[in-house]
Amino acid sequence: MNAPQSSNRRPSLEHALRDAIRDPERQALILEATGWDRSMLSKITSGQTGITIDKLDAVVGALGHSLVTRRYLDAIATLCEVGASCECARAGMGECGLR
Repeated sequence: MNAPQSSNRRPSLEHALRDAIRDPERQALILEATGWDRSMLSKITSGQTGITIDKLDAVVGALGHSLVTRRYLDAIATLCEVGASCECARAGMGECGLR
């Protein structure tokens, strides 16, 4: 099941990072988490350098994101659809709304 997009821009870590770099407070969080100086952000956004693998977790965390598997998200979507707290199903009477 695909979520509706409000624009043509797809969610991505690139967009999240670029947005965060434009915000002084969020930029400071990235710099603190990675130990980079401000020039590193400029080099990354201009394509002069990339983010090394040892900094990926710090960058993702500073952006306020969490990496989860597609399988996990599919499970959460299923629980939201059928009702994780469905009293009918928990009582052995089938899923709510199917009668």
